[in-house]
Amino acid sequence: MDSNHQYQLTMDEEETPLTSNGTTASENGNVRGNTSYNIRKTADFRKEFRRAEDPPLSKPEAFKQAITKACPCDKRSQKKYWAKKFPVWRIMKKYKWREDIPNDLVSGLTVGIMQLPQGMAYALLAELPPVVGLYMAFFPVLIYFLLGTSRHISMGTVALCSLLTGSVISRFYNPALAVTVLGQNRTAQMLENVTTDGVDPLEVELPDDVKIIIASSVCLLVGVVQLIMGFLRMGFITTYMSDPMIGGFTTGAAVHVGTSQVKYVFGLHIPRSDGVFQIIKTNVPTLIMSIVCMIIIYIIKVQVNQRFKSKMRFPVPVELFVVVAGTLLSHFLKFSENYHMKIVGEIPAGLPTPQIPSLPSTSVYTAEAFIISVVAFSQCVSLAALMAKKHGYSFDANQELIAYGAGNIFGSFFSCYPYAASVSRSSVQESAGGKTQLASVFSAIMVLIVIVSIGPLFQSLPNCVLASIIMVALRSLFLQFLDLPKIYKVSAYDFWIWIVTFLAVVVLHVDYGILLGMLFSFFTVVIRSQKTPTENLRPIEEVKVYEDSSKYNKTQPISGVKVVGYNSPIYYANGSIFAKQVYNSVGIIPEKRKRRMKRLRKSDSIVSSRKSSTAPLLNMTTELGSGQYDNRRRKSSLSLKLWSGSATQLNILAALLEENALHHLVIDLSKVTFIDSVGSKILKQLVEDYEAVHIGVLFSGANDEVWRVLEATDFLPKYADLFYITVDDAVNDVRMLLNPDSDTERNGNLGSPDDEQMNYRPLENMA
Repeated sequence: MDSNHQYQLTMDEEETPLTSNGTTASENGNVRGNTSYNIRKTADFRKEFRRAEDPPLSKPEAFKQAITKACPCDKRSQKKYWAKKFPVWRIMKKYKWREDIPNDLVSGLTVGIMQLPQGMAYALLAELPPVVGLYMAFFPVLIYFLLGTSRHISMGTVALCSLLTGSVISRFYNPALAVTVLGQNRTAQMLENVTTDGVDPLEVELPDDVKIIIASSVCLLVGVVQLIMGFLRMGFITTYMSDPMIGGFTTGAAVHVGTSQVKYVFGLHIPRSDGVFQIIKTNVPTLIMSIVCMIIIYIIKVQVNQRFKSKMRFPVPVELFVVVAGTLLSHFLKFSENYHMKIVGEIPAGLPTPQIPSLPSTSVYTAEAFIISVVAFSQCVSLAALMAKKHGYSFDANQELIAYGAGNIFGSFFSCYPYAASVSRSSVQESAGGKTQLASVFSAIMVLIVIVSIGPLFQSLPNCVLASIIMVALRSLFLQFLDLPKIYKVSAYDFWIWIVTFLAVVVLHVDYGILLGMLFSFFTVVIRSQKTPTENLRPIEEVKVYEDSSKYNKTQPISGVKVVGYNSPIYYANGSIFAKQVYNSVGIIPEKRKRRMKRLRKSDSIVSSRKSSTAPLLNMTTELGSGQYDNRRRKSSLSLKLWSGSATQLNILAALLEENALHHLVIDLSKVTFIDSVGSKILKQLVEDYEAVHIGVLFSGANDEVWRVLEATDFLPKYADLFYITVDDAVNDVRMLLNPDSDTERNGNLGSPDDEQMNYRPLENMA
C-alpha cells in the first residue's frame, strides 16, 4: 500500500501498527487501548448491505420488454392501457350525472360566452380572420375532451400561440417568400397594386385563404412535434423552463402583443417592421371607440368581477357585451362608411371544408413550430398541475402532450392554428362549478351554434373592439413587473433570468428570446455551481452534527483535523475551482509547502550538522495538528532559541511552525449529488498533493452515484479505505490514531494527544 498516506504512532518507544486509514491492526480494526469506536467504512458497508444489481438485459430481451410494455397482450393490461390513452372513459365512468351535469352545463355556457369575443380577438392577433378563433373553440376542444387528463382547463385560443403564429405568417409578407404560397404570377399581380416610398419595406398583403394555409401548416407541424414528444415521454421538458424565465418571456411577449394592436386601436396601417411615429395619422373615431371599450372592460373585469369574485357565481361577460354593443353601433351608425373604421368583414356561415395542409416552405417555421410546442405545453401543463392539486386528482404530462398534439393535428384540417389552455377561461370554468371536460363540450356546442347561424351577424364588428379586449387582457402580464423586487429578494439569479429573457424577447422577438432565456438559465446553473463555496465544518457536541463554523455557534475545532464540506456537484465546469477552494479553506497549498520543504532539504546544515536537533522540530511543524497546540508552540520556541543555523533557515522554520500543522483533511461528500471523470481526477489530485506534504485525506458520505463514478474511473481500487459513512466515522478513526488510551468518547474532548508521549513519522510500506 502507498506509504504517502500511512502514519504510525510512537508512544514511549513502543510501536503500534496501524492500517492505512489510521486504525489499529487489531482483530476488528475498531479498538485501541481502552476506548472502543464503531468505525463504519463505505466499502464495508456496501459489501454487507448493498443489493446485487440485476444483470443488464440483452438487446433482444430489452426490445421484447419494451414492445410488451407498449403493446400489452393480456386482456386486463390492454383494458388498462386503452383506459390510460383515453382518460375520458375513467372520468365519465365515475361521473355523477344528477349532481355534476348542471354545474358543467352552467360552466360550459359561461366559458362559451367568453370564447366568442376572445376567439375572434386572438385570431386577429394571429393575422387571421376572426372566424378562425371560433373554429379553434370547437374542433381541437373535442379531441382534448377524449384524450386530456385535466378536468378543468379550458382549451382554445391564447395570446402567445396567436402571437407566434402571426409572426410566422408575417414572414410571408416578404415577396421572396410570398412567391412560395402565391405563385409567381399571383405575386406579381399583387405587387402591381402596392405603392412604396422607398423607405418602408415592400410587403405583399396575403389573402385570408393563404394565411389560413400557412397557419394550418404550422398547426400540423406543432401537432406532430407534440405527439412525438408525448410518445417519447418527454413531459419533463418543461422543467427546463423556470418560473422567472416564463415570467420574463410572457411579459416580453405582452409588449409585442400590445404593439401589434396599436394599429387597430389608433386606426393605422403600420407595417410590422415599421416604427411608431405614424400615430399623428390616428383615426380619431377609432381611438375614441377603443378608449371607451377599454375603460368599460377594465371597470367591469377588474373592479367588479375580481373584487366581488367570492359573491358571484360566474363573472359578468363584459367582453361579449362590448362585442355585441360595438357590432350594433357599427351596423346602424355605419362606422365603416362614415368614419373609415376597419371592421371584421365577411364571416362565412357553416363549418369549414376539411383540407390537408400543404406545408409550404416548412424550413421557414420549423424552429417556431418546436418553440410553439414547448410554450403551449408549458402553459397547459402548469395550469393542469394547479387544477389537479387544488381538486385532488392526478394528471399525466405525457398523455397531455398526446392530447395537445392530436388536437392540433385534427384542427389543422379545419383551418385552425395551434391551441393551448387559457388562464382566464380555465379560472372561470373552475370557479363556475365545472367538474369535468364535459363543460368544454357544452361550450363547443354553443360556439358551433354561433359558427353555423349567428356568425355572419358579427360582420360589422370594428377591429378596434377586439383589440381593446386584447389590450385589457395584457394587464395581468404587465403586472408581473411588480414581482421583480420579491424575485430579487429570493434570488439574484432568478431576477437576472427574468430581466435577460424579457429584454431578449422584446429586442430579438419571441422565438429567439425564449431560446436565449433558456440558454441563460442553463448558464446560471453552471455559475451557481462555480460560486458555491466550501464550508469549514466543525462539530456541535450538543447535537452531534457538523456545521459551518462561520454560520453556527458552539462549534468546536478539531486539533490537527480539518473538515471541508461542499454543496454542489464536482464536474468539469467547477472541478479546478473546487480544488482551489479546498486549498484556501485548509490554509495549506501543497505546492507552496513542498517548495518550502525542498528548500529545507537542500540545506546542508539542516541535513547533516543540525539533523539531530531539527528532525523533531520538522516533524512537529509539518505533521502535527493545529488548534490546541500552545504547549507545542512554547516548546518549539525553545528549540528555535537554541537554533544556531543561519537567519534564513531560522525564518523558514519559524514560518513552518506558525502555519496550521495539519495532519488529516476530511472532505464531506454527502451534499455532492454527482461527479464526473474530471471530478474524480480532482479528488485524486487532492489526495496525492496533500499526501506529498504528509497530510492524510479522508472522505465521507459518498452517495451511490458518486461511488459508481469513482469505481468506473479506477479511483476506488487504490483509495477505497479512505471512504467513511459519516464525518464522525472519519474523525473517530483519526481520534483513535491520536489518542490510543484517552477517554475522548466519554467526555467529548477533541484535543490533541500529549506532545511528550508521541510523535509522528510516515510509515514504510506495510503490505
